[in-house]
Amino acid sequence: MPETLDIPIAPDRATIHPIREDRPILEPIAKARDRRVVLLAVHHVEVDGRTYTGGAEKYIQTVIRALLDAGARVHVGYSGTSIYSELLESYHPRQLTVEHTGWLNPALAGDARLSLSTFLDRRRWLRATRADTVFAVQQAGGCAFVTSLIAARSLGFRVVATLRQSPEPLPAIRRKRTILGMFGMPGLWHLRKVWQKRLPASVCHALIYNSRTVANRYESLYGFPESTGHVIYNGEQGHAQPHASADPPIRIASVGRVTEAKGADVLLDAFSIVARRYPHARLTYYGDGDLIPRLARMANEQGLIGRVAFAGYVPSRSEIFPTIDICVQPSRRESMSNGVIEAQARGIPCVVADVGGMRESVVDGESGYVVPQDDATACAEAICRLMADRERYTRFSRAAAARAKSEFDLRDLMLKTINVILGLESQDHAPK
Repeated sequence: MPETLDIPIAPDRATIHPIREDRPILEPIAKARDRRVVLLAVHHVEVDGRTYTGGAEKYIQTVIRALLDAGARVHVGYSGTSIYSELLESYHPRQLTVEHTGWLNPALAGDARLSLSTFLDRRRWLRATRADTVFAVQQAGGCAFVTSLIAARSLGFRVVATLRQSPEPLPAIRRKRTILGMFGMPGLWHLRKVWQKRLPASVCHALIYNSRTVANRYESLYGFPESTGHVIYNGEQGHAQPHASADPPIRIASVGRVTEAKGADVLLDAFSIVARRYPHARLTYYGDGDLIPRLARMANEQGLIGRVAFAGYVPSRSEIFPTIDICVQPSRRESMSNGVIEAQARGIPCVVADVGGMRESVVDGESGYVVPQDDATACAEAICRLMADRERYTRFSRAAAARAKSEFDLRDLMLKTINVILGLESQDHAPK
């Protein structure tokens, strides 16, 4: 980065999520005792010797803790970088074992293409674990683990997968004209695309989504079975109290990767509008990402030196949220943002883009604002409305904390998750 830039950028930090808590996530469950679960995961999150972890990794760590606290035993088969060191220190080896399988490369290839040799290899490996359940944290729109899930089903295991990303839309169906001028059937390439997604879902006893919007899209685009779908939101330990903000609330921030997918550039454009109206307003990006140098230059060019900061990834949420009055997540693609749920649990009103399941996390005009995707002006207006009216801000803060307690309580959601993974009881599906 050019030395002339004065935008503060934090030095490298350790980037492992803290996972130890003062109390277990769940109490022991009699029917979970000694159940054996294989958890399949992939996280190629090491870049230049640094480990980056995000929502998927936090979810994996939390689910493992919940399974172990409930009394199950877990064997992890992962590809990529290990995120399990603190878990291994916290639990007895009889409860948790971890193995680097290396089945999936950074392009997520290695298990998605069916072959007899891979199928037999996965069967041998799964049988050796002496497990009764396989839980796959899927990537690649639900088709990273294909052969493994089919092999598990062939062994009589309970098979469960979770999909935590919005599906990519299918390209328009190409139909060829016949001699009579009629349109023929869709091309084989289109059918293959559908079945690449549908096959692993079809062998699962249960599918877990983190938003109803995302579940509906998989079911409509790819024909995923509705009967096996369960919507369980991301969870957070609720604080259930209004946020002690600055007066006026001028500290704006985003929590997450600083990338185009997260709309980090939209946020800077929005803040440039806010900054003209509120000279004391400040913006902080809490996260790492490849967009930081570009945004730092833009902030410098717009005369925002000292008003925009790049704090890097801060693993301790207790350090972040007391410094935030308004949390903004203008993502271009998002299923359900952990950062937004974490902020609401601390009574911080949020402004989010209307993508994926974000409208399910924030109630527009009540606990925050939902604005159109890629609309920096609308984003700025929403931020300014919260900054301009202290009574409104306090009302939204209380609503955000209450919503987090009622809809995103970590213990309640983890209990539902463990029940679905282990098949302990039937779950009610979220309303369509």
